[in-house]
Amino acid sequence: MCNVEQVADCGDILTLGRALFIPEKEDETWLSKCSVSLSSCGNLLAVGYKKRLCFLTAQWISSIESNTYLVSWSGTLPSEVTSVLALSICPSQQSSQNGPDWFCIVVGFINGSVGFYTNTGHLLLLEKLEERPVLRISCHTGTFGTLPDDIHIFFQSGVCVLSGSSLFQTLRNAKVQLAKVQAGILSEYSIDSKSIQIRKWIFTEQEQINDAAVVGLDLKNSYEHFLAASTYGGYDTWYRSIPPLNTLILTSGILPYIGFHYAMEGGTTPPLQDVARAVANKIKSALPGWLGGSTESAPSNTEPVIRAEQLSMRNGVFDSQRQGTLVAISPDRRLAAFTDNLGRVAILDVTKGYIIRMFKGCRDAQCAFIQIFDAENKKPQLSMVKEMRRAMFLIIYNPKKGLIDIRLMQRGTRIAVFTATKNGKLLYNTCGLIGAEKSYTHKKLNLPEFQCVLIDPDGKLKKFNIPFYYSLGGEHLERSKDLHVLRSIRDIIKKTTKLSEEAKVEIIESVEKLNTLEIKRHCLEMLIKSCESDILIACLERVWGSLSSDDVINQHNEKFKNYFGNLALVTLFHRRICSEDVDDMQDLVVKVRKEFGVENNLDDVTNDQDENLEFNLLEDDNCILERLFILAQERDFKEHQAKVTFADNRISTYKDFVSCFELEQKNRYISLKQDIPTEKFNNLSCDIFKSVIRLKDYSTLSNFVKSSKVDPKEIVKLVITHLMNMPLEQINLDLIEKIIAILYYLCSATEEATNVIYNEISPWWENIRMMLVEQPCPLRSMIVAMACKAVVKIFETKSSEKEDAWESVTKENAKWGILIGKLEDISILSIVLLFKADIKGQSIPKLAFEDININLKYIYSRGKGSITELIAKWLCNMGVPPSSIAANELMEKYDPVLNSDPSSLEDDDRAEILYMENNRSLIEDNPQIFKWLSLLRRQFPLSTTTDYIIANMSWEYAMEWQKCMNKTDHLDMVIHCSQIITNVRLRLGMYSIIWSTYIKHVFETCCRLVNKVGKLPKDHLCLQDLGFKSETLSSFLKICTFYLDEFYSCSMMCVDAEKQSIQYEKIWDESVPSLVEVAQDTKNDNSEILKLNYQISCTLYYQCHFKLKFSKPLDILYDIDYQYILEALTGNVVHRDISAKGSEKLMSPRMKFLTKLIRHAIETISCEENDEKSILYHDEECVLWIQKICLLAEVWDIDNNFVFRQEVVGLYHMGYDEIAEATLGMIKEPELTLVPIIAITIQRLKRSLENSKNQAEWIVSMPPQLYKRLQNTVLDTSIPANPSLATTILVLQKVLSEVEKKSSETEDLKQNVKLTRLIIESCELLIRRKL
Repeated sequence: MCNVEQVADCGDILTLGRALFIPEKEDETWLSKCSVSLSSCGNLLAVGYKKRLCFLTAQWISSIESNTYLVSWSGTLPSEVTSVLALSICPSQQSSQNGPDWFCIVVGFINGSVGFYTNTGHLLLLEKLEERPVLRISCHTGTFGTLPDDIHIFFQSGVCVLSGSSLFQTLRNAKVQLAKVQAGILSEYSIDSKSIQIRKWIFTEQEQINDAAVVGLDLKNSYEHFLAASTYGGYDTWYRSIPPLNTLILTSGILPYIGFHYAMEGGTTPPLQDVARAVANKIKSALPGWLGGSTESAPSNTEPVIRAEQLSMRNGVFDSQRQGTLVAISPDRRLAAFTDNLGRVAILDVTKGYIIRMFKGCRDAQCAFIQIFDAENKKPQLSMVKEMRRAMFLIIYNPKKGLIDIRLMQRGTRIAVFTATKNGKLLYNTCGLIGAEKSYTHKKLNLPEFQCVLIDPDGKLKKFNIPFYYSLGGEHLERSKDLHVLRSIRDIIKKTTKLSEEAKVEIIESVEKLNTLEIKRHCLEMLIKSCESDILIACLERVWGSLSSDDVINQHNEKFKNYFGNLALVTLFHRRICSEDVDDMQDLVVKVRKEFGVENNLDDVTNDQDENLEFNLLEDDNCILERLFILAQERDFKEHQAKVTFADNRISTYKDFVSCFELEQKNRYISLKQDIPTEKFNNLSCDIFKSVIRLKDYSTLSNFVKSSKVDPKEIVKLVITHLMNMPLEQINLDLIEKIIAILYYLCSATEEATNVIYNEISPWWENIRMMLVEQPCPLRSMIVAMACKAVVKIFETKSSEKEDAWESVTKENAKWGILIGKLEDISILSIVLLFKADIKGQSIPKLAFEDININLKYIYSRGKGSITELIAKWLCNMGVPPSSIAANELMEKYDPVLNSDPSSLEDDDRAEILYMENNRSLIEDNPQIFKWLSLLRRQFPLSTTTDYIIANMSWEYAMEWQKCMNKTDHLDMVIHCSQIITNVRLRLGMYSIIWSTYIKHVFETCCRLVNKVGKLPKDHLCLQDLGFKSETLSSFLKICTFYLDEFYSCSMMCVDAEKQSIQYEKIWDESVPSLVEVAQDTKNDNSEILKLNYQISCTLYYQCHFKLKFSKPLDILYDIDYQYILEALTGNVVHRDISAKGSEKLMSPRMKFLTKLIRHAIETISCEENDEKSILYHDEECVLWIQKICLLAEVWDIDNNFVFRQEVVGLYHMGYDEIAEATLGMIKEPELTLVPIIAITIQRLKRSLENSKNQAEWIVSMPPQLYKRLQNTVLDTSIPANPSLATTILVLQKVLSEVEKKSSETEDLKQNVKLTRLIIESCELLIRRKL
C-alpha cells in the first residue's frame, strides 16, 4: 500500500541546533529556514544556517534498528549561506559496490560566491560569479541518470552553468593536491580553475524572477520550426532549413507568471575564472578601443572580458494577479510544477507549452516528482529499463496544514493523502552519482536512493512508498496489487530462516488477498522454494477453495487449475514415499480427486494374491550374473561413475521433486518434463530411490501411484536411472530382489504393464527395453533387464492362470532373453576394454584411447564394425604389435593340434607355424593382455578376426597421423599393419581408402611445393603450406614411396585373388557398412597410374633427401601432367589410356637427374685409416642408395649399366679407387667409361705436378704428347688434392682388362687404350723416381 515511512532521524535535534548556533529561544520551526540537501545515496546530510554549515553522516543504530544522522563536521563560513547541494562523486574505476567515491558539497553564498567543500569541511575551490545572492543550486541527470552532470547556479538576474566534465576533474585534482599538503608533500595549496568551462545567461523581458530551472535542449521538428518562423516573421521571412538547437530555461515570477527563456547553442564557452574576474573588476568592455583603432597602448594588466549571453523570452504564461514562487522539473523533463502566491499548483506540459492541470488549496506548497518503475528491483539494470513501464507521481506538501497530497500525473487523480508534521521541508533529489569519467559505465539506473524526502522540524526523515499499481486500472490494477502482496510475502520469508507461527498466519492471510491466478501460482512456486510443505498445503488449500468458488473458468485459466490440482497430487505422492504425515491435506486431496475424476477409495485397496509372491531372479540369469560379477572382480572393474549430489534438506528435495513434473496439463498421468538437465534428473532419481527403498511395505507403492496420478513408467525410469549410477560394489542379490519387488508393485499400478499376453509383445515393456539399450553401462542394464524379466514372468504366470496358456516361452520372454544375451556380450566387452597395461618387449607407438560409454546403443548406431573398431583402439592404446595378434590367433588354432597330433599338420601349415613360433615369446611375456583378447575372440568370434582387427589398427594410426603429421612413425605403422593382413583384396582396399582419405591431399601439396621450389623447401614454406618442417617432409616422402611400392605390389597380387566373405555376429539387423566391407569392395586402381605415382614419389623423395637442386622436376622428367597423375589414382577424373613408360625425349633429363643422384649418393661414403695404414671405407649407405637409384632407372627404362658407369666415374672422381675398381666388373660396356676415366686421370696428374717438390724433373719424366695434353687441360678443383698414383694405376689396369674382355676394337678405342697405357707407364716412372 501507499504509505509514508520513516527512514532516519537526526538524533537529538538540539545538538544540531547548537552546532548551527541556533538560539535556544528560536522558534521550533528553525529547521525549515535552513538550507538542507541530502546526497543521492542518502549517506550525507548537509545543513546550512546563516554563516554556519554542518555535515551529518548516516549511522546504523542497532538498539533502535534505524539510521541516525550524526554531526560529523561543523564550521563557520566567510559569508551567509543561501543554498546547499550535496553531490555524490562517482568512483574513477568500475566497482561492484556502485557507491560514491567521496562527497562534494556545493555552497551558494549571499555575496554571489560559490564554494566547493569536501565532506570533511575542507574548501577545494571558491569563486565569485555574481554580485547578487545565489538563489538555488541544482543538478539534473534525467530519467535514467545518464544526462550531462552540469551544475546550475541560479541568481535573480541569470543562471550560470558549470560544465561537469571540466569541473569534477578540477575538483579531483584539487582533492589530491589538498591531501599532499596535509601529508606535508607540498608546502602550499593552489588550484588553477582556468580549465573549468561555464556559460552565463542573463534573463530579459521578465519583470521579476523568483525561481528558475534549466530544462535542457529543446528539440523541435521541422514542421514546428517552419510554423514558428512564418508566425513570427510573416509570409516572406528568411528562415533556416535546419531547426536551431536551443536550451530551455523555465522561470517563475511576475509578468509573465511563467517564462520560457531560450539560449542558442553552439557558441564558445568562457572559462570560469574569466567570468569571475569580469564580475570582480566590473570591466564593461574592452572591445570599443580595439575596434576604434586607437593608437594608445592598453595597460599590461588588462584582461579580456567574456560577455554573458542574453536569453530570449519567446513566450510565457501571463497572469497579472499571479506571482510564481517555486518551480520543480520532473525527472523526464516533460512536466514542471509551479507554485504561486494564490495557493495554486500548476502542472505545465513542457513540450507543448501549456498548463494541463491546476490544483488549489496549496498555499506555500512544496513540490517534488517521483518516478516509479514496474520492476521488483528499485534500481534495475540499465539495459532493461527502457523496456519497463514507468509512472510519474507528484508530491505536494502543504507546510501550513501539514498535509501530503500524492497525485498521479497520467490522469491527475489523487491516489493518497497523508497527515504530516507542519512546517517541514521537502527535499527533492534530481541527480544520482555524478562526475563519472568517460571509461566508467553505469550498469544500473543512476537514480538517487531517495528521490523525495520530507524532513520534519524534529529532524525525522520520511520517504514515500508508492506501489506501481496505483498508476494502473482494471485487470492491470489487480495484478499490480497482487504483485505488491507477493513482495510483502517475499519480505516475510527473507527476514528469517525459520518461520514463526505469526509469520505463517500472515503469509496465509496475504495469500487469501491474491486475486489473479498467475500471481497465485507464482506465490506457490515461491513457497515451494523457500518454505516447508505444511504452509504450502495451507496456502494451496485456500487457493483451490477460491478457485472452486468461481463458477466459470475459461480455457486460459484451465492450465492454472490443472497446476494447482496436480501440485496437490504430486505433493501427496512425495509425502507418502517419504513416509510423512498426510492428514493435513486429506480434505484438499479429496476435492482435487473429485475434480479430476480419480477414485477416492484407492488408499484402502489391498491385493491378497500378492502376499505369497517370491521376487527372485530366474535361474539362468542368476548364473550369467554371477559369472559377470566374478569377471568384474577379477578385472578390478572400476568404470566412470556419474556424479550425484544429495539434497541437503527436505525443502530443497521437495522443490527439486516438484520442479521436474509437468503440472499444467490434464492428462491421464502426471509425467516428468522433457527438458530436465542430466544432473538434476540424476539427483531426483537418487532421492526417489532412497525414499522408496526405505519403505517398510513395498505393496503400498501401487496405491501411492494410482491415488496420485503419477505416471508409474516415470517412477520406474527414475529407479532404473539411479541403478545406472550406483557403484557395482553396492549391487548385490538382496538389493536386486528388492528392486524386483519395487518394479512389480510400481508396474501393478497400470494395466499396460500387467497385461502381458503370451503371444504378443507389450508396448509398455518394449519402451523399457529401448531405455535400457540407451543406458551407458551395459552390465547395469543387464541387471535391470534381468529384474524386469523376472517381473514380466510373474505377470505372465498370473495371465496364464487366467487364460490357461500352455507355452512356456512367450514372445515377451524371448525378447528379454535376446536383450540380456546382447547386454552380456557388451558387458564383457566393456569390462575387458577397461584393462590397461604396458606391453613387455617390442611394442609399437601407443595411441590415446578416450573413455567411451560402451553400451548397446553405441554398438547399434556405429554398425557392424564397431566392436572391431573398439578392440583395435584398445590394442593400439597398449602398443600391441599386429604380428603378435596374428600369432595369437595361430596359437589358438595350432597349439591344440601340436599338443595332440602334430603329424596331422600339412606342409602348407609349416609357414604359419614358423611365423607363430617367431612371435610366441611376446605373447608369453604378456599373458594378461592376450588372455583378455582370447576371451573377446570367444565372445565375438567373427568381429575379432585378425585381418579385421589389424585393418582397423591401420586406420587408427592413419587418423592419428592426420591429427599430428609431424609424427611420421604413425604413418609408418599404417604400412606395417597393412603388410600383415592376409586377405589380399582387403589389404589393397585399405591401401586405397587410407591413401585417398588421409595421405593424398598432403602428398599433392608436397608435390606442388617441391616442383615449384626445385629443391627441398625451407622450413617457413613447409610450415606455411603443409604445417610441418622440411625434415618431416623428407620423412613423409620416404614413407609415401614405401607405401606406394607396397600399394603397387599388392595390386599386382590381386589380379586373380577372389573376394572373401565378410561376416559379423547377428547383433545388427541393418547397419552401415563396416570399414572392412568398404575396403574390400573398393574398386581396383589403374596399375599404370599407381606406377607413375610411385615414380613421382621416388623422384621427390630422392631429391629432397639429397637436397638436390633440379628445377621443375615433375614437368621436366614426366611428359604427362602430374596433377592428373595424382588425381587419377583415387579421384573422380575422366580416365584415359596412359602408360608409365616415358618418351625418348625424357631420357636425357632423366639420365642427368640420375647422375646427380649418383654423385650425391657417393658423397655419403666416409673413410678412415686403420693401424695398418690402409683405408677403411664406409659405403653401406651408398650401396643402398645405388640400389634404389637402379630401381628408379629400371622403372624409367634406363639400363642399370648407365648407373654403374656413372657410379664408377663418380667414385674415381672422388678418389675412392678401390671401390671403383671393384665396381668395374659389373659394367657390360667398359669402353664407355674409358674416356671420362682418362679425363679424370689427366686432372690427377696436374694435381701431382702441383704437389711435386721437383717439378722440373717431373716434367722431364713426362712424355711430350702427354705433357702437352696436361698443359691444354684446365684444372678441376673438385679433384682430390693428393691423388694416389698407385691406386690410379690399378683402376686404369682394371679398365683395360675389362675392355679387352668385353669390347670389340675400334679406332677410337685403340687410341684411348694406347693413351691409357702411356699414362700407366708415366705413373710408374713417377713412383719409381718418387716425384
